[in-house]
Amino acid sequence: MKVLGIVGSPHHEGHTAKLVESVLAGAISAGHVADIFYLSDMEIGPIQASGGVLEYPKDDMARLYPHLETMEALVLGTPIYYDHISSRTKLFIDRLHYYSRTHGEEYRRRFPDGVKAVTVITQGAGNPDRYDYVLEWMKGRLEHYWNMEVVASLKAESTGSNPVQKREELLERGREIGRGL
Repeated sequence: MKVLGIVGSPHHEGHTAKLVESVLAGAISAGHVADIFYLSDMEIGPIQASGGVLEYPKDDMARLYPHLETMEALVLGTPIYYDHISSRTKLFIDRLHYYSRTHGEEYRRRFPDGVKAVTVITQGAGNPDRYDYVLEWMKGRLEHYWNMEVVASLKAESTGSNPVQKREELLERGREIGRGL
């Protein structure tokens, strides 16, 4: 199985990256192939409109298209900023419109159906359930628009006082999710 990891945080060594990496490590240990992209390393712009026609910028999103079109699982991680996903993650999700039926049926056919998905969020807030609505929002987009199956979610709260890197049980849960893909 080909697993694609997307990190929507600006920190390669941060909490979100560590959790996405733990899921990918589990997938690799189970014999799957995994690729990871850090959106902070990429220039991805918003969709533009001209005369009612959507225009997709020529940018680093093109690097992701071959991976998106061949993936069998997606691990999408984002920190919570101001009560929702990061702007990088939102741009990534918006740019998946490239594969929508409104862009063209030929584009929709390029995106594989039945992709398994894992959603990951990290937050500084102490209530572990505070941003469950964000996980539900992500799940809704992935399942409704791209026919993915969200098979698991992973979340870390209180990351300022309890760093993910020191939470072996949580990291093991990520590896377990990856092994189960």
